Amino acid sequence: MKKIYKKKFLNKLIILTYLLLTPITSSAEIGDKKWTKKCYSEGNKNCVAIINHQASTKNDKKQIIATAYIQQVLTSENKLIPFLTINLPLNVSLKKSPLIEVDKKKIFNLPFSHCNKNDGCVINGGLSQEHLKLLKKGKELTLVSGIYGNQKNLSINISLKGFSKAYNSLLK
Repeated sequence: MKKIYKKKFLNKLIILTYLLLTPITSSAEIGDKKWTKKCYSEGNKNCVAIINHQASTKNDKKQIIATAYIQQVLTSENKLIPFLTINLPLNVSLKKSPLIEVDKKKIFNLPFSHCNKNDGCVINGGLSQEHLKLLKKGKELTLVSGIYGNQKNLSINISLKGFSKAYNSLLK
């Protein structure tokens, strides 16, 4: 009987050791993609958002690890405001709201909206005019989030190259 428990214990210990020693990506590469408009018809009509996909290359395969959207949403006071949505991987920690930085300056934390297999974990919130100015002048948006079951943070850098031009074209 003791041998069975000892064998199960050793199996669990080996699996746990493997999981702890498996390398975890804690920082994503800066993407070279610019912000682009998302339109639902040809000729740049019905444009609803600007998008930037952040990809990581592992084993010669590109995998999207985050997607940032900015769109104009109508408030209850019938006022259009910029609204930021970021889709994150499913393995982020939901205990703390992710931190948004622009050029290493802490801006705010965005709360989680939901998580599902199609979108990953989604954070979103409205942007003030001051936030928008920082994004337009900045070079890099950094999102810092915890990783589930790990003490390290996940840091995703999203280039702000072309952000100003794309955002202004969205308003037309």
